[in-house]
This record gives sequence, C-alpha cells and structure tokens, in this order.
Amino acid sequence: MNDPAVPGGDPVTLEQPPASYAGRTRHTQLEFEAILANATLGIAFTRERRFFLCNPKFAAMLGYEPEELIGQPGEIVYASAESYQALGRIAVPILSTGRQLDVEWEFRRKDGSTFVARVIARSLSEKGAGQGTVWIVEDISERRRHADEAARLLREQEAILGTTSVGVVFVKDRRIVRCNRRYEQMYGYEPGELDGKPTRILYPDDAEYQAAQDGYGALARGETTRRVGLRRRKDGSTFLDRADGRAVDPRSPQRGAVWTIEDVTEQRRAEEELQHVLAEQQALIDNVAVGIQFSRERKTVRCNRRYEEMFGYAPGEAAGAPSRDIYFTEEEYRQAGRVYKELDQGLMHAREQWLRRKDGAGFWCRINGRAVKPGDAASGYVWLFTDITQERAAEERVQRALAEQELILDNAAVGIAFMRNRVIQRCNRFLEEMVGAGPGELVGQSSAILFPSEDEWQAAGLRNSKTPPGGTYENEVPFQRRDGSTFICRARGRRTDAGDDEQEWIWSYEDVTAEHQARTLAAASREQLERAVTERTTELQEANARAQHLADHDALTGLPNRRLLEDRLKQALALSYRNRKQTAVMFIDLDRFKTINDSLGHAVGDVLLREVAVRLVKQLRVGDTICRIGGDEFMVVLPEVKRSSHVAQVAQKIIDQLSQPVVVEERELTVTPSIGIAVFPDDGRDAEALIRNADAAMYHAKEMGRANYQFFTEQMNLTAARRLALEGDLRRALGRDEMRLHYQPIVDTVSGKVAAHEALLRWQHPVRGLLSPEEFIQVAEETGLILKIGEWVLREACMWATFIGIERKFLINVNLSARQFNDPKLPQLVSAALRETGLPPELLELEITESTAMQQTDITLSTLKKLKDLGVSIAIDDFGTGYSSLAYLKRFPVDKLKIDRSFVSDIPRMKEQRAIVEAIMALAKALDLKVIAEGVENEAQRKFLRGCGCEYLQGFAAGKPADADTAAEKYL
Repeated sequence: MNDPAVPGGDPVTLEQPPASYAGRTRHTQLEFEAILANATLGIAFTRERRFFLCNPKFAAMLGYEPEELIGQPGEIVYASAESYQALGRIAVPILSTGRQLDVEWEFRRKDGSTFVARVIARSLSEKGAGQGTVWIVEDISERRRHADEAARLLREQEAILGTTSVGVVFVKDRRIVRCNRRYEQMYGYEPGELDGKPTRILYPDDAEYQAAQDGYGALARGETTRRVGLRRRKDGSTFLDRADGRAVDPRSPQRGAVWTIEDVTEQRRAEEELQHVLAEQQALIDNVAVGIQFSRERKTVRCNRRYEEMFGYAPGEAAGAPSRDIYFTEEEYRQAGRVYKELDQGLMHAREQWLRRKDGAGFWCRINGRAVKPGDAASGYVWLFTDITQERAAEERVQRALAEQELILDNAAVGIAFMRNRVIQRCNRFLEEMVGAGPGELVGQSSAILFPSEDEWQAAGLRNSKTPPGGTYENEVPFQRRDGSTFICRARGRRTDAGDDEQEWIWSYEDVTAEHQARTLAAASREQLERAVTERTTELQEANARAQHLADHDALTGLPNRRLLEDRLKQALALSYRNRKQTAVMFIDLDRFKTINDSLGHAVGDVLLREVAVRLVKQLRVGDTICRIGGDEFMVVLPEVKRSSHVAQVAQKIIDQLSQPVVVEERELTVTPSIGIAVFPDDGRDAEALIRNADAAMYHAKEMGRANYQFFTEQMNLTAARRLALEGDLRRALGRDEMRLHYQPIVDTVSGKVAAHEALLRWQHPVRGLLSPEEFIQVAEETGLILKIGEWVLREACMWATFIGIERKFLINVNLSARQFNDPKLPQLVSAALRETGLPPELLELEITESTAMQQTDITLSTLKKLKDLGVSIAIDDFGTGYSSLAYLKRFPVDKLKIDRSFVSDIPRMKEQRAIVEAIMALAKALDLKVIAEGVENEAQRKFLRGCGCEYLQGFAAGKPADADTAAEKYL
C-alpha cells in the first residue's frame, strides 16, 4: 500500500485520529469498528506509507495478527521491492487527484507465499492523500485459477476438435454453429465455410432431411441418438455417415446439440463383402464332396448336406444327433472318444473305419478331425468324412490282379523283372535261372548285378534314360551269370511311371547269344573290306582337319575353345539380329569340382571333365555351340531360340544329365552344375556383355544352393558387387578378431544333465552385426578361407573347453567342413590344437556331414582312422539327409549319429517322421553307436526320443546357444 507525500505539509503522527473520525459520536465509531471487524473483504488504512489501521480479514489474508501490521511499512506485503515501486508509480498519480484506484496485483504473505488480489484504494480526503489512504483488498486467487482452468479446457477442446479422426459439429435450430476441420473436410468445405449454414445443404434430398428430424425428438427428451444416412458433399457426391448426437445441456435442449460424424461408406461395403464371403463359404461347405460336421460334446452342432446324405439323414435332421448313432457298437464309440485328448493338444487325427448309416447299413469312411480351438472343448471340433468304400473295393481288385500276375510270371518263357530306379523289385524264376541266381536272390539288388562291369551297366542306363513315360526301349546288352560266364541278352522294357524322379520299368529278357555271334561275324567281314578301301583316302583329310581342330578346340575335351566360341557367338548374334530372334548364352560351372581335383588328383579330374563334355554334347541341337573356357567352366550358345522357356528346359536337361554319377577308377563321383543364362538382346547386345552377365547369373545360381539355373537380372550385378565386398570383409575378419563362437549344450536324455557343448560359428561384422554361417560359409568355401577359419574354430573351441574345466568331462563338438575334412593336414592340425590347449583328446568330438563322409569313401575311411588314432570321437552330422552306404557306415570308425532336425521337428505328430527316427535308432543300436537328436524344441519330442532310446538331446528344449562368456558363467 502506498501513500503519496503531501507537499509542504507537516507529517501526521500515528497517534492522531483520522480526519474522517472528526465529529463522530462514540456510537458511530463503534458501528464503524463493527463493520471493519465483520467485513468479508480486507480493509486497511495507511499514512505516510505505513499501516495505522486494518481489520482482521486483511491481517488474516496476509498471515498476520491485526496488531502486527500497525506501524509496519506497506512494502512488507508486496512480492518484491520492484512490485512495490511499480504499484507506487501507478497509484500515486491517481490517488493524488482524488480518484479511485482499481487494479489486480500480487501480494506476499508473512510465510513468503504469494497470491493475487483485487485492490480498490482511495484517499481519505478528497483534497489528496495527505490524510491517508483506505485500501480494500479481495483475494481472487481461486477465481483466477478457475479462469485459467476454463481457458485450458477451452484450448484442450480446440486441440481435440482439431485432431480427432471424426467430424464434430455444434448445431442449434438446425444451423451449424461451429465444427472442426475434419467435419469440413468430410463434406468438402473450406475452413469456416459451414459456420452459420443450415444443415439442409448436407442432405441429398428432402426425404433424407425430414428423416433426420426424428432424431431431434430424442435430443429434446435429453437422450443420446444415433442415425445412419446418406449425405451430400459440396461437389454433389454422396457418402454414408453415422451420426451420434446429444444435447449440450440435456436439461435445456433448446441450447443446441453436439454431433460426432463418421464416414462409414467403406465399413458398410466391408460388411456387405463379409456377408457375401460367408454365403460363399456356406455354399462351398454344402457342395464339397466330403461330409463336414461341427460337433460339441460329441453331438452334431451343424453339418453340410453331404454329411446328411452320407449317413442317410433328411435335411436338418442330423443337427443335435449324438455321434453314438454312427457307430455299430459301444466299444467302437468308446475307442473313438480317446482321440479327443490328442485333438485338444492341437494335433490332427486321421483314420479309416467301418461306420453305420441311419438305416443300419455300413460303409468304409476316412475320418479327419481337429479342434476348432485346441485346449478349449467348448469351442467344438470339426470332422471331415469321405466315403472310401469304392476305393477299398478297387484295392481288393488290385490284389487279385497281382495274384494273377504272379501266375503269369511263374510260367513265362522269358525273364521278367520289375524295377524302380534300376533296383529289382521282383522278378520271375526264369530270369533267376538265366543268370544262375537262387530263388529271391535278385530282389532288392541293383540291376548292375546282371552286367559284367560297372561301365556296361552305366552305359545301358544312359541309353534308356531318355525314354519318356509310357515309352518302350529295346537293346541287346551283355549279361553275366553267377559263374562268371557272359551272354548276349535282348532287353525289352516299358517305362511305367508318370514322369516322376523315380523311374519304374517292366523288362523282359531273352538270351540271343547265338544269333548275335552269327550277326557279328558277318558284319566284321564286311567292315574289314570297307575299312581297307577308305583308310587310304581319309589319312590326308584327317591330318589337315586335325591341325585346324587343335587351333580351335580344347586339347582335353575336344570342345571348341574360347576363340572359336567368340567367333560363333558373333555369327549367332548377327543372325538373331537379322531374323529378330533371341540367342541364349549359358555359363556352366561344376560345383565343388576343386575338391575332387585336390583330393583325387588331376588325372581323375581330367577324366571327369571329359565325361561332362560328352554329356553336354549329347544334350545340344545341331547348330548349338559348347566350349570349355578353362578349368571346370563351360559355355553354351543356343542361337535362334523362340522363348526363354525353351532355354530353361535345356538348362534343366543339362543339370539332370551332369548330376548322374560318374565312375572313375572304381570310384563313383558326382558333380552338379550351376548355370547362368543371359539372353540377346535383353541382357546384352554384344558377346562380351552376354558372357559377363551369364557369369553373374551363374554366381547367383551358386548362391541359390547350386545345382540350378538362373536367368540374368540387373540385380545380379549389385549382388556380385555385394558378394565381392563380403569376400573382402571375410578376408580381413580373422585379422580383426571378428569371428565369434557360441556354445549350445547337449544334454543326457535321461538325467537332463549337460554332457557336451557344440561350438557354433558366428561373424561379428562391423556394419551388419552378428551374422550366422549361412550368410558367409559359401563364400568361405569357394575362396578357400574356410581352412583358416576352421583352424581358428578348432583351437578356440578346445581352449574354451579347457577354460571351463576338463575335470567336468564335458565333450566339445566341432564341425568340419567338406573342404577342411579333405585337407591332408587335418590330423596334424587337430593334434596341434590338442597339444597347445591341453585338452585331452577324449573330450574332443569332430562332426562331419553324412554327404561329406560318402563323397570319397576310401579317403574318408583313411582320414577317420587317422583322427581316431589321436583319441578323438567322431560323429556323423545331419544323418538321414544324405545317401549312406550301410557297408561303409559299418566300416567307418564313428561313435555317434546326429539325427537331422528336419526329422525331429514333426515328431511325434507325423507318423512318417516317427518311423524314420525309430529306424535310425534301430540302425545305431545295431552298429553300437550313440545318437544325438538335433532341434528338440518341446517336451513331447523329448519324451518320444527318450522312449526310443536316444541318448542325447540338442535344441532349445535343452538350451539355447550363448556366447563364450555367457556359456562359461555357470561353470566358473
């Protein structure tokens, strides 16, 4: 509070009564004091900037007792000295002229807290402030808070209206008071354009407008209303909206209403489509050829018409019928009830059973069932029923036909054999006698047993392999009896399969040795005469041709070389350009040929390359060109092809032929080709571009798993660049210590205790993060880096196994790649790793894949024996995915078989997978081998494997892979 100074006047002492008291009676003064004491506003009197009187309300407002303020300067009740001075600058000019001051100002209580108050002040004398000033103070903090809250709510409301996904409009007397931006957008109007407009403009016609009037009756009763109707945008287009309205004040509906609007056009369309789909689904159920039943508590909830017809029910009659009605006996019904346990576990059920129709007749039925929601019987079960009575009858007819066929076989005067993939499935006694075999001795044997040599057998297979399904083949081939003597046999065969991978044949055999000898003798005499005549005339031609041939052809295979290829490719491109046709270029690379060349020597590799060249030539047309451009790389030019699908067919034929085994020095070798294809003019308009792009496509084929073909795409150039970058990063990875090993536990099936750990390779790439082997192992194999990486893995794994404590007797399992296993230095590397890390040999177990073990069995056997001499264990990994020879498996010094995860994933649900696992277990037991099952994920798999006698488990159910430090924590 602040009094203006009185110019030239004497100071007025506090003891003097205020001038306004002069002339008042004692009664009047008492009345005045009573008013002050009971006033609801704070009142204070100041003179010379000090308080000389105040009422209790004023003192309490500021946290003082009334007497505490008397004599105190007015400055003590202000928030700061600056605030005190600021009010003085406002108040002095006003109060000095006798006018009234009315402001809102911030004050400070005795405890230091502040509040906002309305202040009204006036001088006690109209002549000025010299006699003092009266101050009336009202605390308006609560009022100010309410005002701020109201402003905040208003801002929030505006924000909600501005951001909500629905239209919001305030309507009074069917006119738009205001609306949010979404509402304007919904109707196609600019901001503010709808304010004040009648709602009639939003309706497409008067009928819709009048129909909307019904909702206002509910609003008048204070109720919420909803309506769905057609509305019109500004541009005249219409849409379907859903509007929800409520009076702003239900007690006073005339104050208007607020509506929220949603465009439900798409929702309505979706609902109609859903109904259409449901109708189609019901039509499908009603018209499928199988009976469909939905059951709950073993009663029919609903079914399709086929189910009713199958069991002899009238339409709708089966609903509610108990499932007991379709079984002949109570025992059959109880047996069928046992399957619900497996259904509740999420498994499917299938069986064939003799079921009962309503009239008591029986029929054979195939039943398939599953739970609608496994584990929730209340959701019910769905069953499919197929009448297989006719199938069963057909099976019986087949069995009768087979019996009749046996009679024919036993009495035929020629040898007859049924073969699948060149393995004798069955044969008659005449054929057994023809080759000197005992009854049943040929069944299950390869047809190679009939031939005098492996080469003869292979050649015969090549000649008949091109026969189409249903076609016939006839030839005369040499056969060998059990006593070693040979004879000429006329073989007539018909291919009976439908074009499957496994060819099936029926063969008849006749001994035509005498006839063949007579024909051979006559032909030899004629050929000898003709040869003498032609030899003289051809010698010079052959010499000239040989010189030109050597210049243009590969010395090893006799195929055109790169020089001749480029010449023929340019000619083919010129011809294709004139005739507006395509020319295809194939780049062929033999997969893993280097492994064979390194392990078996160049002589064996040369024989294999020559055989590949022969097979390639047999697949091409006249006018096609094939050349060897170096190493194990070949190129094929196919001029004037009509479409890319023809090129794909040729590529597939090449893959099929080259993938057939080749016998070299009594070894059966198998190589597969990866083929890249570039087509003129799409993939290049000159020879260099086509060759380069075909090469890129070939590398993509290798990345896609080898033994396939790929057409060039522009993306392959990018892929080739990425592969080159990955190769560079991989070469630097070991030097930068970026390789990591994770360890996964292998546990004992019975006790559940850890028995071993498998070391799993990872790459901590500086940019791409942690990479699994699938992303870089192929590059490592192809570049030879796998040998350095494999050596590092071996040492690191042995070191970790030593670190966690050899006294625990935990085995460490280390995988060996095919190239690493074929390295002659492998035994020395293993010995050095054991010696340097101090790991006992019996705690190291080396894993090789089944396919690696069976590639060169003699070398495999020698390497395994050397490793076993070191004292380490050997395990065959991915067992069951390759083609093991049981004879070799028995000879191999291995300790364990690892069942591949592909066989474990579907057990015990899949019957076929269960049978495979049980067969592997039986084989392992017969060979006295332990078994590790990979990929064990759940308790059901663990329980099944334990019941089969599997000794060890590996997978997430046993423990996830972890980095070296984490895996070692539990042992330290």
